[in-house]
Amino acid sequence: MHPIIKNTARGLGLALALLATAGLARAAGFAIYENDARGFAMANANVGRNDDASALYSNPAAITQLPGFQIKAGITFIQPEIDVTTFGSLDGQIPAGVPVKNSLNSYTAIVPHLYMTYRITDDIGLGLGFFVPYGLKSDFARQPISWPGAYNNFYTDIKSYEITPTIAYRIVHDQPWAKQISIAAGLAALRTDIVIKRQMLLGVNPITGGPLYSPLTLDGGTWQWGYNLAIQYEVNNQLSFGIVYRSGFKLKINDASATIDPITGGLFPGMSSNNASGKINLPDSWSFGVNYSPIIPLNLGFQALRTNWGSYDKLTINPGFEGRPTPEPVQKQWRDVWRYCFGAEYQINNQVALRGGFVVDKDPVNPNYADYMVPSNDRQIFTIGAGWTINKNVGIDIALGYIKIKGRHINARPADGVLETNVHTGNAKILSVSGNFRF
Repeated sequence: MHPIIKNTARGLGLALALLATAGLARAAGFAIYENDARGFAMANANVGRNDDASALYSNPAAITQLPGFQIKAGITFIQPEIDVTTFGSLDGQIPAGVPVKNSLNSYTAIVPHLYMTYRITDDIGLGLGFFVPYGLKSDFARQPISWPGAYNNFYTDIKSYEITPTIAYRIVHDQPWAKQISIAAGLAALRTDIVIKRQMLLGVNPITGGPLYSPLTLDGGTWQWGYNLAIQYEVNNQLSFGIVYRSGFKLKINDASATIDPITGGLFPGMSSNNASGKINLPDSWSFGVNYSPIIPLNLGFQALRTNWGSYDKLTINPGFEGRPTPEPVQKQWRDVWRYCFGAEYQINNQVALRGGFVVDKDPVNPNYADYMVPSNDRQIFTIGAGWTINKNVGIDIALGYIKIKGRHINARPADGVLETNVHTGNAKILSVSGNFRF
């Protein structure tokens, strides 16, 4: 039994590396940017100008322009499709070089958002936002004979939400060189809950002669604090600029549970721990935006989002088993990335607006350390949408999006449970709906 326990502890260390990385999703991979139907329809190219409560997400400084009390609430549906082909298997059930194609089990992610603003004076606005900055549910077949990558990962469910109380102040208005300049600052409370499952290869089954394996389940969560800063410079009715800084988070998961199921027949008694832990620094990011109206009904937008993933080069974890050494740091070597957004909005009349956009989203994952939790690559996103102002108090926005995910080849890393793999070109379909309410 000693070799089984030794391998189990080592495997738990690798799995805990996945636990720590699961919270990382500020750029590409499994980041969530679809937190407002209007903004998403414009490909999030509304950092320079936004005249509804969703400015708390795009540029909080813009809430100084919103009169009275406003609420924006909605929901986004995301349905991804990804195919993965692996070659051979780690347990010998599939001969080396034999391809096995698998599809991500179908699911639809539901992403809510809620924003509330209140202008207490002509120059001061308050806001409270609730949105999902990232999330993931990857779900492959459980058995290694069906999904050979199960020894790396076969199920992940990541849920997160961010609460952002914000204050904004207009420092300049009605000047020859500036219609207005506003600044904003806010707290960011981030909650993350993670469930990850993978199969543990424990050895050879003495009864059947086949592989002896059991699922490892990791379950943990944490609250962390950060902050946001923003500025909006509206030159005139045609031209405006915006900059938003979002701090990183020191994500620390303590007292997480780790469980390996027992195997009937006394082959393996099972293991459990409530002392598993992991930590990683989530990177900060900068958003730069400009919006320009060459004619009154048309709003053209551009956003460049910089996420500083270069600080994420490795992570150290603790399995939580007494007397077992902490595994060596897991190398990640991620890279800083840019996301470029181009969008447009055309106001047909006082009630109806049409929108569209395009995004180039670069992936931060180093291909030398890629795994099956995020089987994706660079993305291109195409968006369309419309807005309907029902009356002066109520409006509805709707957006449709299509994400094209570039394929990639992953070299085998048996120690991490990764086989030689082709991740095929994938896609995701998105529907987002938001309601505006002004009081």
